[in-house]
Amino acid sequence: MKDKISLAHVHLETQLVISDEFVQLLIVENPGEFYAMVTDLDGQFNGREGQFVFSCDGGFIAPSKCGEMVSDLFHFGLNDKKILTLLHRRLESTALGEMVEKYQTVNTCFVSMMEELSFSVPFAIDYSEPQPIDYLKAAGVRFEENYESLEEKIICYLNALIELKKCKFFIFVNLKSVLSDEKLSQLYAHCKAEQVGLLLIENAKIRPLLPCERAVIVTEDLCEILENYGEVC
Repeated sequence: MKDKISLAHVHLETQLVISDEFVQLLIVENPGEFYAMVTDLDGQFNGREGQFVFSCDGGFIAPSKCGEMVSDLFHFGLNDKKILTLLHRRLESTALGEMVEKYQTVNTCFVSMMEELSFSVPFAIDYSEPQPIDYLKAAGVRFEENYESLEEKIICYLNALIELKKCKFFIFVNLKSVLSDEKLSQLYAHCKAEQVGLLLIENAKIRPLLPCERAVIVTEDLCEILENYGEVC
């Protein structure tokens, strides 16, 4: 990850940094503030305005352009409409590019079949020559989602979006509540190898920080505590 991404918020004195050099945690122990921040951030990833300001290399960025957020670890997946659209566009581009001859062969066969079908009925019919996207949708092309564990699902999710969207960072809510430190360390190593950053937003500090994690902790009374700052994986 060449450029670090900074996040500022009106209620945070400390600027958050997303980098592949460490894992940034934002632990918000105040329930109302936790809900407000997660809701606000989720809205920004869906095109609404919010109080988080993302910047990279001195300029403001829209978070949804280069990142993804998972706010519900029990209901997320690759067959979301927006992600499926990215997959179909990639396959369509390949069909019209390096596989254009095969696509043209398939289309020629289809048009020939339609011409024969049109003569099989005693009335005129009309049809359009299909585009690659039409074949993909007709075939129900989608991601195969058959995972043995949550960590496998998360890694497949990251890999797909890194490839299809060129994501530079990911945000997860309460990830430490569902993955052990061992599984988290494996995920962190994968993200470091892929050069993508992670921001984890948690509602409580449930275990001591791992060496490559650093945290901004917002207490019940909205004070800020910094942990592991100055340390790098």
